[in-house]
Parts: sequence; structure tokens; C-alpha cells
Amino acid sequence: MSLVLFSCEKDEERLVLRPGAAPTLAATENSVELTAETKGEDAITMNWTAADYGYQAAVTYTLQFIAEGGDFEEAREIEATPGTTSRTLTVAELNTLATQLGLAPNNEGTIQARVRSSVAESVTPAYSNVVSFNVTPFLDIIEYVSLWVPGSHQGWNPGEAPKVSSVNDNGVYEGYVNFPEAQTNFKFTPEPNWDNDFGGTSSGNKGTLTEKGDNLVVNGTGYYLLKANTNQMTWEAIRTTWGVIGDATAGGWDSDQDLSYNATEQVWKGTLKLSVGEIKFRANDAWDINLGDDNADASLEYGAANIKIEEAGDYEVVLNLANPGNYTYSLTKL
Repeated sequence: MSLVLFSCEKDEERLVLRPGAAPTLAATENSVELTAETKGEDAITMNWTAADYGYQAAVTYTLQFIAEGGDFEEAREIEATPGTTSRTLTVAELNTLATQLGLAPNNEGTIQARVRSSVAESVTPAYSNVVSFNVTPFLDIIEYVSLWVPGSHQGWNPGEAPKVSSVNDNGVYEGYVNFPEAQTNFKFTPEPNWDNDFGGTSSGNKGTLTEKGDNLVVNGTGYYLLKANTNQMTWEAIRTTWGVIGDATAGGWDSDQDLSYNATEQVWKGTLKLSVGEIKFRANDAWDINLGDDNADASLEYGAANIKIEEAGDYEVVLNLANPGNYTYSLTKL
């Protein structure tokens, strides 16, 4: 907007707002594949021309990002450094942004961006053109202190065994392990080898831990939340099945929409019709074990915030609990 001075019959002056020149935005890359090994490197730079309001003004520039087909009213925003007309995103920053926008790890998706310029609340902001670029995000796995779980379910090989992890490094471990046998014998090892191990006693899919003790036993096939406590020297396995609940689902908040476990991909999956609203993931049709998303970044936390569905449609829903402490999900509109 431009400010123009007019004289009235009484020699008074008033301000009239007129449109100014909006910025023009460009991106340095058309397609970016992100990797965990290059997290600190630059991924893409957004450059724009200065907005022209017709007078000297302190202009604030804000980059707005959406997934392709989204609504800029719900955009993720990054404010530029004052006095600059460019912003470089590192691999880590762009990966977080892509995840927040719902792009699935290891799959190419499209991000759209524009820049908003503003000078004051009383002046209508100006918006640039929209640019698009493709991004392939990665699953950013945090490595926690862990115990390996070798056993009859995977050939007693610690080097290739699933893990349970202690997110707080406090001797309390958990993770999800698929036991496909009617009876599974296993142990915990502090390293992916047999230099040391924890066995112990077993009764009702729980028991005590002892260094170099007897095999631990879980009875019943299924997908288990496996816990170990090396302070109290105890363990427990809780069988789980998973579903989606919420007012965005056909069952509302009264009944779960079941997901199916894919042992090859090690994820829970389902195709669901979702409406605008909210959802959560929960186990065993109960609230004892439920997962939400506090930061809207596709990373799950126990008892966390509801997950918002902004657009109605058919979705492929994927729940990934294979990496302890790094529980994630994706919602792909079909």
C-alpha cells in the first residue's frame, strides 16, 4: 500500500492508502531429497524482491508454507531476519517443516510457499506469488539408551533384534515388539551381542530380571508393548491392537476404527474416511494407552493433543511404533 497526502479546503491533510508492489518470490531448488547425514547443511534458499509501499517503511517479511493443495490460512510461518530479503533453510529445518505439513518420510511431496510483507496493522499485507518445490523428508530417529530383545521370534540374533529404549536414560525401558509365535522365549541384552544379558522369571507375561537368568517367556501371539525396569529388575509385556478414534471418524469418540498390522513394513495401517475434526490413536479400545501429537509434527506422545483433520476425504493412515521413543504417523489423502 502507498500513503498519499491530499489537501482539503480547510488545509487539513489526510492519509489515503493505495496498493504498492508486492514482493516476487523464487526458490533456489525445484526438488530436495533430505537425509539425516546432512542435517546441518543448507537445503534451499527462498529469495524475494523488496515490497514497495511508496514511502520509507520498516517492512516485515514472513514466509508461509503449506502442503500442496492446502490453505494458506493454516500455513506454517517463518519470519525473516529484519532488513533481509532471503531465508535459507537447513536440511534439519526443512525436514521438520515437511513433517509438520504432513509429508510422509521417504516419500516425495510438494510444498508451496509465498512471502507476506507487512508494515503496520492498519495497512493490508501484500503477498507474493506462490512457488512450489518437491521435498523427500526422512524419519529423524533419535537414538536412546536401549536394550536389545533377541529371542525365538527372530533367531536369537542380538545384532538384528528389536529394541526397547529409555527415553530419559533412567533405567526404565519400553518399545513395541511383534511376537508371531504362540510362545516366545527371549532375553534382554545391553548391547547387540551376548557379552551380557538379562533373563529371569516369567508368569502371566511379566516377571523379574536376573543377569544371565533363564529365558523370559511371553505366551500368545501379538504385538506387545514390552517394558523393562533395570532399577527394580522387573519386566512386563502388554498385548496391543491399535485403532483410530475421534469426531473425524465414522465412530466418533465412541468407537475405534481398527488398523491392521503389516509385519513386513512393521506398521499399523488402514484406509479410513475422515471428516474435518480431530483424531487420536489408542490401543485395545481403551484410553490406558493412547497417542496424540503435541507439536503437530507427526511425532506421537502418550496422552498428547488431538490430531486435527483439516480436509475431509479418504486417507491412508499409518502408525509406526517400530522405533522406540520415536513413534510417528502419516495421513495420506487418497
